[in-house]
Amino acid sequence: MISSTMSSTANIPIHCLEAIEYDTEDELTPTNIFTQDEWEKKINIANFFNAKLLLLTHCTADKSLFRTYSVVSNPEGQITFTLVNDFPNEASFIEWWASIKKLAQTKATVEARPRQAETIFDGVIEKYGLSWGGNIDGFVLKGDVGSVVLILELRQSRRTLVSKYDPANYFLGTTTKGGDFKTWLPLVYLKKAYNLPLALITLSTKSPDEIGYTEVRGINTQRLFYVDNISPIINVTKDFKRVVTWLNDLIERIN
Repeated sequence: MISSTMSSTANIPIHCLEAIEYDTEDELTPTNIFTQDEWEKKINIANFFNAKLLLLTHCTADKSLFRTYSVVSNPEGQITFTLVNDFPNEASFIEWWASIKKLAQTKATVEARPRQAETIFDGVIEKYGLSWGGNIDGFVLKGDVGSVVLILELRQSRRTLVSKYDPANYFLGTTTKGGDFKTWLPLVYLKKAYNLPLALITLSTKSPDEIGYTEVRGINTQRLFYVDNISPIINVTKDFKRVVTWLNDLIERIN
């Protein structure tokens, strides 16, 4: 992925995955998990990246450990689940997981850690020295065709005001946290491979009314680069409408 991101010429297979735990089979219905609109948007995103949308499941009443289902919208507009994989034990699941999870995660999760600690998926994955897949905070879809027009990345500080918080300063890590190179890598790959703007929004619990924003140009192994070298600390506002206008301008520039 590193070489492909730098050149943006190689095609890397993308896997779109949701995961749920449930107790009985009758709970496995689309509307118990997401709304129709949410499912359709997730399917549109997967289709845009030439990927299948998969649902990873664990049912406490099931003799299999995990299953995966392909999620599609049928011609009548109904969301349907089709069984793809049946993993009877940890070994079979880990073999599959290792085959699709190519990039090691070197930075510990912070916000997601309490939630992850409660899932059987993370327990099994980490037991074998692997990690959960990379997370993309958000995409903006073009309403009439359902195609992705912007990638959205949110970064939040718990110690620094928005006006002083620049994620580029933490790119190589600190004495207590790993670096951000591999967390930015999938984002920059998608930006380059699909010619999409990558918008960075910065937030902080120390200044909850403020929002920082900028556009990411790229990375190398040592640095995070912004378009026109504009750090998010230069663009700080309390006016959310200003941020929305800026995002719309990014989308219009590409489209």
